[in-house]
Amino acid sequence: MRNLNLLLFAALVSTSVSAQKLPNKQDAGLRIPADVKIDGKATEWNNTFQAYNNSTDFYYTMANSDDELYVVVQAKDQYVFKKIIDRGLTLSVKNPKNSKIANITYPHTSYTTKDGRVSQSFGINMSVGIDRVSEEEIAGYNNILKSKHKFIKVDGIDGVDSVVSVYNENGIRAAEHFDNNRIYTLEMAVKLKQLGFAANNGEKISFKLKVNTVEGAPVIDANTKMSMIGGGEMSPEMRQEAISYMTEKVVKMYQGTEFSGEYTLAK
Repeated sequence: MRNLNLLLFAALVSTSVSAQKLPNKQDAGLRIPADVKIDGKATEWNNTFQAYNNSTDFYYTMANSDDELYVVVQAKDQYVFKKIIDRGLTLSVKNPKNSKIANITYPHTSYTTKDGRVSQSFGINMSVGIDRVSEEEIAGYNNILKSKHKFIKVDGIDGVDSVVSVYNENGIRAAEHFDNNRIYTLEMAVKLKQLGFAANNGEKISFKLKVNTVEGAPVIDANTKMSMIGGGEMSPEMRQEAISYMTEKVVKMYQGTEFSGEYTLAK
């Protein structure tokens, strides 16, 4: 247990050091690169991002063109991206004209139970980690994502169905992908006019990004805490450290996280 904790702690420190170089939230608006493709790859951005949000534990960049709002999210922590894969990432935007909230969730899935989670098809051993997975297995994971995640959930946009195909004609686009470095990336784009905005006046967009809660999350009570760390002799300090660590992991694995912010449309 202690050796495992030290290894995972070192990985967390490594991620934290790289994240410290970025702000918690993006500072300024950006234009979408002309060659951007909604394919779940951040190659147009050279895999660099504008912010690392501590609440959600992912990197992100928000950008716009004359008619689209775009967001790309990248998660390196397997606990975070498995939660996105199973329950989706929701982009919420407040319409400045009527205060109506538009919500776009991808992937949209009806899998709500522990036994129905898409990520279970991956067979990732949490104690080993995705860094031990081969490129062939990663390719298999991407095929699973394509076969399982074919829909986007939409709420609060007039004239758009509540569930649309990823190949819809409404201009709402989304895609996800694992690269060969075993990093998960998700992209979304939606028409500004559907959100009540125009790009030529530098308006501010109030938004929220949310990693949704996994259904069937275990209740963290006294008995659960004890079962997390199992038997064996431990000092009171080590026992408390182990309980705190495992509680944090359970929260990270199952509970939803979110943050809100403002994005200024780039002219």
